[in-house]
Amino acid sequence: MKDIINFLIEVSKLKEMPRTGWVLREVKNPETIADHTFRLAFISWFLAQKRNFNQKRAIKIAFSHDLCEVYAGDITPFLYYPDLPKDREKRRKILMKWTRLFREEKEKKGRIKLKKEREGLLKLLEFLPLNLRKDFYSSWVDYEKGISKEGKFVNQLNRIETLIQSIEYFGIDETKSGTDWWEWVEEIVEDPLLLEFLKIIQNKFYWKKFKSIKDEKELKTILDFLLEIGKLKRMPRLYWLLRGVKNPETVTGHIFTLSIMAWIFGREKPELNMEKLLKMALCHELSAVYTGDTTPYDRILPKSEKQRKEILKKMLRLSRKEKNWVFLADFEEEKRALERLTKKLNSVFKGEMIQLLREYRKKSSPEGYFLSQLNVLAVLFQGLLYREKEKSFSVDALWEWAFEVCEDPIILEFLDALKEKFY
Repeated sequence: MKDIINFLIEVSKLKEMPRTGWVLREVKNPETIADHTFRLAFISWFLAQKRNFNQKRAIKIAFSHDLCEVYAGDITPFLYYPDLPKDREKRRKILMKWTRLFREEKEKKGRIKLKKEREGLLKLLEFLPLNLRKDFYSSWVDYEKGISKEGKFVNQLNRIETLIQSIEYFGIDETKSGTDWWEWVEEIVEDPLLLEFLKIIQNKFYWKKFKSIKDEKELKTILDFLLEIGKLKRMPRLYWLLRGVKNPETVTGHIFTLSIMAWIFGREKPELNMEKLLKMALCHELSAVYTGDTTPYDRILPKSEKQRKEILKKMLRLSRKEKNWVFLADFEEEKRALERLTKKLNSVFKGEMIQLLREYRKKSSPEGYFLSQLNVLAVLFQGLLYREKEKSFSVDALWEWAFEVCEDPIILEFLDALKEKFY
């Protein structure tokens, strides 16, 4: 357990590591690697399902594909732009276009990148037991080498998600956005469904019209959904804001941590459905797109910031009646928000996501019951990381919450390990 804690500490760095391409393009407060991974996992789930691919495999590949960057860094743009001029305007003009390389030079740079990233991943995976090490490593290799159809698919989707993000940052004006993201995508995308999806992106942002083909309409609703959940990349977690944490993790950063935890700890519980567990982790806070990030105590906290800070130092004690009222009010609001978010998706996606939220919130399935405890663990773990940076930061209430809610043997064992590690 101590080694797993160290693994999670290292992986959490991805929630604070901005993507290099956006930094080079001078995007203010750019997404992190964890933020990017969140939406890649979602698009991998949805489009893998449409292609009848293994959804669990696709989601795992998405979550593993950038773990190497904990130590290797987000190095891809530097390989293509090794000697960028210091002059801001000259640098901007270079970055607006996709750099052309001879095949030999491109392959050489690719080998350098792969070697550095592999070394970084192996260093990170040393913290994990052998069975988990193999699971994470095989998913990453599949992404890099395209061993399976899912590996090839997610590799192409990675570029498409980045393209979508570039449009969100820069729009479609080539004098601001350039052509490099499109050329980067067109270089490798060959899957028929993904080529169709690129047409949908063109229709949405460039041509402003849609054909009446059924599949295109369905892909359009998926694109609109992805754009909506992208808002969570920019939404800081309210729990930390209320406690005065500067630049806290985003909602997608929390989802990233919980999903990695679900993979690690869920693997030790063969009675759980891993695919369902990962999807539930991805879905459990999507309602925040419309409700904003909330905490269980928003409805009863005083408006005075001074009073609120004093109350939040301790675990809020509620009667059973108050707890039931807060739970029902929150659940109904979340359910309505998720129904609104998924309204235009096909009935399969919509029904699955609403059911996952229901099972999680009501703890009505083994996966929901386990993930609800794991979520508390993820919040406590993040709180302990903030406490390491600021010793005056109090996590007493989080410990009380964990002791009140958690009872699974694996999670209790991890709580003991956390006490040893941080105290």
